[in-house]
Amino acid sequence: MNCANHPAVAEHVYRCSRCGTPYCPDCLVMLAGRRYCARCKGEQLTDLRSGVDSTQIQLAGIGRRFAAIWVDGLVIGLPLMIVVFIFILPAAMEGRQEDPPAWLNWAGYLMSPFYIAYEALMLKARGQTLGKMALGIRVVQPNGQPLSSGQAWGRSIVRALFVSFLAIINYMTAFFTKEKTCIHDMAAKTRVVLAR
Repeated sequence: MNCANHPAVAEHVYRCSRCGTPYCPDCLVMLAGRRYCARCKGEQLTDLRSGVDSTQIQLAGIGRRFAAIWVDGLVIGLPLMIVVFIFILPAAMEGRQEDPPAWLNWAGYLMSPFYIAYEALMLKARGQTLGKMALGIRVVQPNGQPLSSGQAWGRSIVRALFVSFLAIINYMTAFFTKEKTCIHDMAAKTRVVLAR
């Protein structure tokens, strides 16, 4: 991670508490124990004077979270659907292929590692998958900071372990916990929030 103003500086770089952009210590100021860039410090001072704390995380609703998962499912599932339509469907329509080939049965299982890697790499890099970007939500630490690599990979792996009917158990906790945390959020110590 390099400073947005000084690309040569990579050590002791922190993210602005308001916009999340990485900066070196020379580009940040401390206000109420948090770091802010030059662009955000004026807005934060105004908020502090008016008694509004915009750094408090705003949790994302369950509907947005499920919609983001659906979009991500399309992103990962689309290549498999293309293969089916290009190779399997024409053969089935001509009567040459009665049953799908054996490799197609394994395709769903093979997609799981790709989904884990896709989600973990996107969460580590941006805190968002494509589905989360589309729905305006982000995954962060409880204090609002970006995820570590361990959190990103751990969250993705735990979520992948809860397949089929177990997915209901994983997501059911979001309806009953104060911070709308699923089991994979609890395991990785993450929160899903509205992106600014």
